[in-house]
Amino acid sequence: MKNLRLQALTAAAFLLLALLSPFGSAASAAPAAQAAKPSIQAGKATATEQVADDMADGQIKSVQCKGKSLDMVFDASDGILRLHTDNYFKVDFSAINFTPKGIMNPCKKAKGMYARVYYNHVKGHPHRGILVSVQFRK
Repeated sequence: MKNLRLQALTAAAFLLLALLSPFGSAASAAPAAQAAKPSIQAGKATATEQVADDMADGQIKSVQCKGKSLDMVFDASDGILRLHTDNYFKVDFSAINFTPKGIMNPCKKAKGMYARVYYNHVKGHPHRGILVSVQFRK
């Protein structure tokens, strides 16, 4: 009887994950849960990832791109951050609680969106940082 209850609870949990998955199938529930996590987290990295030493939640106020470089003005809870990257193709962009329509071009579609950003501080400039990762949120 206990095994049947455990199996039923396991099946219900797996079904719930499948229903909540943006990909819509039980087979993709585990990868979807992993996709919701940033591949670059503050203070953690693999050999191929950059390490971010801070993160902030807020709204993207502006984005300017020139070639591969990207400059972002980010309104965080503790003030305005000015974030930069020399190559935005190396920044990890992800969407947490929604599925973007089409290709998400951060240079054209990020302004006004809410996000969590991971970044490295610029020494001597408390409100400037090097952008490592952006998690878009609705």
